[in-house]
Amino acid sequence: MTTNYQTPLEQAQWLFAGDVFGCSITHNVQSFGSLSLTAMPGEPLALTLAADWLNMHDVSSQASVTYPAWKSQHSTPVAATSLKWHGNQARSQQSIAPFLEALEQGLAWKVTVSVNDGSQYSVDSAPVATKAVANQFRLCRQKLLPKPFSYVRRLDLMFDTSSSRLNSAQSTDLFAVYRYIQADHSIAEVLIDGHADASGDRIANLVLSKERADEVASMLIELGVPAKMIQVRHHGTRAPISSNNSRQGRELNRRVSIRLVKSQTASTTGASL
Repeated sequence: MTTNYQTPLEQAQWLFAGDVFGCSITHNVQSFGSLSLTAMPGEPLALTLAADWLNMHDVSSQASVTYPAWKSQHSTPVAATSLKWHGNQARSQQSIAPFLEALEQGLAWKVTVSVNDGSQYSVDSAPVATKAVANQFRLCRQKLLPKPFSYVRRLDLMFDTSSSRLNSAQSTDLFAVYRYIQADHSIAEVLIDGHADASGDRIANLVLSKERADEVASMLIELGVPAKMIQVRHHGTRAPISSNNSRQGRELNRRVSIRLVKSQTASTTGASL
């Protein structure tokens, strides 16, 4: 026997929250918990079912996009994904785009939950007033930062032998660093450390490590990071992270490290997701 959970249509709400740090749509399901769709910088969309009273691990539940009950002639799910449970939440980042499109089309979400004791639950969204919140979510996604703090907080940019030139991928990463600093006012300092491998003359390598660090600092300043926030240091061959006796090790040592330091007092302004 399956127990059904769905908020009555007259009480159903879809709540949006969002800023450059993340976007979310949440729908409370009466007597069960909530369904949510989230978008975070640099990550795929995520669909989450949170339970108020159910707790499971390493179990999967099937989520699908379905037609509302008044369109009962359509019985085949439009799209589906598998949510994996970790405690009181089941989550997936696989094939989630159709779930956003479903809100724009007035379709419903359904999650079928099977418990080890043989119980089965059907958790259904109420497909009412979904189009406006879906549009808010899409607009929010367009303004998300390129990368989250977990990515930009510490970056190592690798360089070719005897080169201080930035490639396109590194320029993209530096733009992501700039965007994050611009958005998060708790960032107090940017530490830039230039390094070289042990090939060739020691003094030449010291100069090269400075050129690499200066190149990174110059691009950040050009993008708009205040120069007073940036501290540039160069170390030559003094701080290898791998052996210089192998090609792979030397590649790792030819680097510039970027670290973002947060203020102890300032706090990030972000969405409550």
